Amino acid sequence: MYPTLRFFIFLLLSTALFASQNSSDKKINIVADSQEFNYRTGVNIYEGNVKIDQGTTHLSADRVTTKNNQQHKILEAIAYGTKQLAKYTTIPKPGDPVLEAQAKIIKFYPPSETIVLEGDVIVTQGENSFHGPTIIYNMKDQTVTAPASKTGRATIIIDPDKLKS
Repeated sequence: MYPTLRFFIFLLLSTALFASQNSSDKKINIVADSQEFNYRTGVNIYEGNVKIDQGTTHLSADRVTTKNNQQHKILEAIAYGTKQLAKYTTIPKPGDPVLEAQAKIIKFYPPSETIVLEGDVIVTQGENSFHGPTIIYNMKDQTVTAPASKTGRATIIIDPDKLKS
């Protein structure tokens, strides 16, 4: 596998919302200025200085919405950064550098194993980084797409010495 692709697969696989190996079995702590739960529709809304923590995984945003199915499994989670970019950080595994993703919108769709980062996307881990308007990662197919955009081009910075696996 090409080092660039291997880097992005590792990088974005780690960004699966609340799915870090260290964090997935930990309690989720959600703090927001306001919270609305609708058990009938499965739509939950968190607004105002939202902070979600689970182990070594953290998300901060101005607004987060989730949609759950009847079994209370998350179908969709969307974090919005309106005043400042939504920010997601995690430590993929012990000893790894912190992975940080920022965007105006961070979308996670667990059923299709897809993550979409939109608007002023910045993803960094150690010396490696990605900047661009949009990135789409499908964990199941292990595909990374940075589609063409009228608002900018994608830039990747890779330190090959840090890609040894």
